[in-house]
Amino acid sequence: MWTQMVSGLGLMVSAPICLAGSLTGSASRDLVWSAGAWLAVAAAALVYRDIAGHARRAPTAVAMALLGVVASAGTVEATLRAAGDRWLAAHPVLLLALVCGAAAGVAGLAYAAGRAGLIPPAAGVIIAVAAMLGTLTADPSAPYLLGAGPLGAVLLAETIRSCALKGQAS
Repeated sequence: MWTQMVSGLGLMVSAPICLAGSLTGSASRDLVWSAGAWLAVAAAALVYRDIAGHARRAPTAVAMALLGVVASAGTVEATLRAAGDRWLAAHPVLLLALVCGAAAGVAGLAYAAGRAGLIPPAAGVIIAVAAMLGTLTADPSAPYLLGAGPLGAVLLAETIRSCALKGQAS
């Protein structure tokens, strides 16, 4: 129960951090984005722990691995850009790969959470679709803002609702 609450808060907080990282004009903006991405990875690990008790682990493990790869690649790219490597600035393919990987990871996590019963299945599908539509913006914060943030909010709301229902039953 508490892990769902913490993971929900972590996913909700990762979204504005990623957004702040993509809006900031300084050289360290990518580092702020990668900090938000790593927070999403940590929260995804907690969601994985909860899903593992309810459903198949493989889809959630793939989603968590995708988010980890995206955060790691984003950190390496941000570090090289902050160090002054101009070679990476000319390659938008890496940015597109980061956006698509993050969207697929968040979408997979939302879908698996819906299938496991942690959130309503319809909410899981809607969040998954929203995360995938975030790739159309080519903004690295979009999958987190459209997918991870709402997923965290639904996880938190479902945790609060189940605690309230348990309190009424006793």
